[in-house]
Amino acid sequence: MIVYLTALVTFILQCSIMFYFYFRKQKQSMRQLINAYTINGSLNEYLYFILIPCLNEGKVIKRTLQKLLKLSGRKEIIVIDDDSDDDTLAQIRSVSGPISIIERKLPNARTGKGDSLNSAMPTITKMIHEQKLDPARCIVGVVDADGALSANSFYKLTNAFENNQVDSVQLRVKMRNPHTILQTFQDIEFFVVNHLIQTIRAKLNAVALCGNGQFFRYSTIVKRLGEKPWGNALLEDYELTLRMEFKDIKTQYISDAYVDQEALTSVKRLIKQRARWAQGGFNCLKYLGHIIHSKDMPESQKLDAYFFFFQPIINVLADFSIMFLTIAFIRRNLYKPIHLLTLLVIMVFFGLFFGLAFTMIYLREIRLTEAFDLLPKLTKAFASRRLTPLKVILAIFLVSYIYAVLFLSMMTAIYHLIIGQHTWDKTKRL
Repeated sequence: MIVYLTALVTFILQCSIMFYFYFRKQKQSMRQLINAYTINGSLNEYLYFILIPCLNEGKVIKRTLQKLLKLSGRKEIIVIDDDSDDDTLAQIRSVSGPISIIERKLPNARTGKGDSLNSAMPTITKMIHEQKLDPARCIVGVVDADGALSANSFYKLTNAFENNQVDSVQLRVKMRNPHTILQTFQDIEFFVVNHLIQTIRAKLNAVALCGNGQFFRYSTIVKRLGEKPWGNALLEDYELTLRMEFKDIKTQYISDAYVDQEALTSVKRLIKQRARWAQGGFNCLKYLGHIIHSKDMPESQKLDAYFFFFQPIINVLADFSIMFLTIAFIRRNLYKPIHLLTLLVIMVFFGLFFGLAFTMIYLREIRLTEAFDLLPKLTKAFASRRLTPLKVILAIFLVSYIYAVLFLSMMTAIYHLIIGQHTWDKTKRL
C-alpha cells in the first residue's frame, strides 16, 4: 500500500509540475514559433555531420536520405551499415549527394548502436583534417534510419550552437503522422509527455539525449570524451548523457524544431522496443556510484538521475500493488455493486482527468506545428482540431497505456537480465 501511494503521489506531482511549466511557458513558446525560421548568423556557418546507423533499413533509408538532402544548410551524411542482409546498401547508393557509407562486417558488426556510431568518428576526424575545417564549427548529429528533421531544424540548431556555452542539443521528438490509436498514444507520449519532462529537465540543467535528433559540437566532445563518446549500453543515448554531465557539458533542449520517426503498429514490437530501453536503463546503473560521489555533477542533475533510475522500479512495484489491492477489493465486495461501481468511477475519473489533459495539449500542439509550417498537415481524424466524444473516451485509456507498456517492458527487461540476454533487439520495419 505504501509503495502504491508513493507512486500515485509521485505521478500526480510530476503531472502537476509538467502542466505548470507548460502553461507558464505559453508566451515564450509562441514567440519561438513565430521566429521558427529566424537565424542569428549564417545557415552555412556550421557543417553538420549526420550519422545514420542502419541494420536492415532498406524500406525507409532512401526516404530519410532524400528528406535530409532537401534541407538547407551544409551537411555530410554518414550512413553506418551494420552488415545488413536486405537491400539497405543498394537503397543508399541509389541516392546522390554528400553521402558516405561505412560498412561494418561480422563478427565486428551488430555489437550495439554505440559501437556503430563510434565507428564513424574517425571518418569525421579525417574529413575535418582534409578539408581544414574548424572543429568548433563542426556539429555531429544522429538521425535514425526512419527519422526526418523538421524544415527549420538547421535554423534552430545554428542559433543554439552560436552560444559557445552550448555544446550539445536535443531536438523534440515526434511520431510521424499516426494512423492508429496505438500510434497516436505513442505520439502523445513523445510529443507531449516526454516533451514536458524535457522542459522540466531543462530547468534542472539535466536535458537527456534521445537516440534520435541529438547533436553535439565535435571539438568539445572529442576533447572531453575522446573519439569514442558513446558507450555500449542498450540505452546508449542516456549513457552519453551521463558521460557529458560528468564532464560539465551542457545540453540545450529545442522544443520548436523536431525529429520525427515511425510509430509502431504492433503492441508486441512496442513492448520489445521499450524492454530494450528499460534494460539499457539498468545497464546505466553502473554509473550510480560515480553519480553519488561526483563533486563536479550539480545536485539537480544527480536528482534527475536518481529519479530516472528509481521511478520505473517504484511504478512496477505499484502496478503489482494495484493488481493485488484491486483483486482483494473485488473479492471482498463481490456482492456489493455500489462499492464496485465506486471503484470503477474513481479509476475512470483518474484516467479521464490526466488523459484528457494530455490529449488536449496534444491537439493544441499539433495545430500550432501546422500553423507555423513545421510539420506536414496531419490527415488522421484523431489529430483534427475538434475534441470529439471518441477522443474523450480514448483519453481515459492513455494513462493506462503508458503504465501497462512500462510494466510489461520492465518485466521483459528483468527477464532478459536474469537469463543473460544482452543483445541489441532491433525493432523490425513493416
